[in-house]
Amino acid sequence: MGNCIIIVASHLELNMSSYSFEDMMVNYSYDSELTYDTLASAPCHSGYCSFFRSYAFNFLAVVCALGLLSNLALVVALANCRNLWSWPPGRASLFQLTLGTTIFTAMLPFFAAGISQGWVVGDGLCKVAYMLWHGSLFAEGLLVAAGAGSAMWGKWVPSRHHWCMAVALWVAAVLLAVPAALLSGTEGHPQLLCIMRDSAWWYLAHVTSCLAVFMLLPAALGMAKAVLTWRRSGWHLRVGVTCLFFLLWVPYGTALLLDLLVRRQLLYTSCHFQEFLDFFLGLSEGLGILHCCLGPLLLLGAGLYHQRMHADPGPP
Repeated sequence: MGNCIIIVASHLELNMSSYSFEDMMVNYSYDSELTYDTLASAPCHSGYCSFFRSYAFNFLAVVCALGLLSNLALVVALANCRNLWSWPPGRASLFQLTLGTTIFTAMLPFFAAGISQGWVVGDGLCKVAYMLWHGSLFAEGLLVAAGAGSAMWGKWVPSRHHWCMAVALWVAAVLLAVPAALLSGTEGHPQLLCIMRDSAWWYLAHVTSCLAVFMLLPAALGMAKAVLTWRRSGWHLRVGVTCLFFLLWVPYGTALLLDLLVRRQLLYTSCHFQEFLDFFLGLSEGLGILHCCLGPLLLLGAGLYHQRMHADPGPP
């Protein structure tokens, strides 16, 4: 979750003793040979690592428990109450969203254990964990976007072929997660950590995938909604509670873009800004992780409210 580095003079070094939570799915370590002329005159040290070590494990444990319980409650409600969610995107899409959120949540115990005990289940499972983490996350984003535009593509795709759209979205999500899996691996001594490496083009491909889902998709939906509303078009986007996913992940996309510019030396910063970016990157990813418990709870609450309003129309 964010950068965990020590900046000494003009030399940036990875602090492996405190580089944990597998850098929350992205290894923001810097090349040990990278130098910044602007930092040569004054060494600086970020306090993010100590903050991270103090709160990361407890945060993940609590979110994991709440996420599993909220997803279980939503699945039970959808299975037993067929009229709980009778408006678009529909129960089938909600089941898929819940599947993605459950997979995402199920990865949290592995990474939480990696914080306190190190990664002990091997390099192969490290890659699988990253694939499942990012694949489920990207699938959720694509499903939310597809649900918002279902009024448009639903007129061209027959209902009996909607499963093809679902399969295509999940396949696309897996492909987007491939760079993350290829970049991941175990490193460290004496404690192994499951981390992602900054490896030129594959890392750039991974960041591009994140920005496409976390920033370009919500920006495109927002622009399309504004244009269709302004033109009073017969087409419309269904922007509802599922878009909470984008609201929680857009800040992380912004932080990820800034971090990419800094590490590629396209944006030169001071020590103060670097420390701010460390905290912004970590806290914004923590905010995004909350979607796995807040999303199901909000969907369940919206469904119960909708059911109650239709069951009790009030006085004539």
